[in-house]
Amino acid sequence: MIKRKAQILDELLVMQVRNGDQEAFEQLVVRWHENLIYQSFIRTGNHEQSQDIVQDVWQWLIGHLHKLEDVSNFGSWIRTIVDRRSIDWLRKQKVNIELNNRETDGCYRNHDSDTVDSVGSFEDTTEQSLSRLEQMMATLPAESKLIMTLYYMESHSIQSISNILGIPKGTVKSRLYHTREKLKELLKH
Repeated sequence: MIKRKAQILDELLVMQVRNGDQEAFEQLVVRWHENLIYQSFIRTGNHEQSQDIVQDVWQWLIGHLHKLEDVSNFGSWIRTIVDRRSIDWLRKQKVNIELNNRETDGCYRNHDSDTVDSVGSFEDTTEQSLSRLEQMMATLPAESKLIMTLYYMESHSIQSISNILGIPKGTVKSRLYHTREKLKELLKH
């Protein structure tokens, strides 16, 4: 398997952090923080709480990074921790997982704004399509939204998503299929 530059950099940073390099830890935080908040937000529907969850994970990580056996699994490992902490928060709060459309739309726009700025302005039709897709994604259950984000936006493999979410590969494939079918149906209307 060919490793991406980003994964190799993460592995190097993790090894440096294990050796006590504070600057390497700060670089890991910069590289992962916003994506982890976004992942938690998909689960919790609460941006402020997602920030707290991710902050707690970073504090926990300082004392537990040595438990990671294979540094190449850092991305999956930290995502799994964030996902489980988000689920724990939901259980404690006994909240309804359905997200408020207004909060979700804002999160998607904020999450993608750096990409839009770096690529340049999109044509109006592309912006309308993205806006429509955002609205459709907002109607999906949190689990489906998270799987779609991990698979399409962050290019995780089925196996990686399975590991992150702690569900069988077949379940990931099934949820991807059914979510794509639901989005296709929504696009027709």
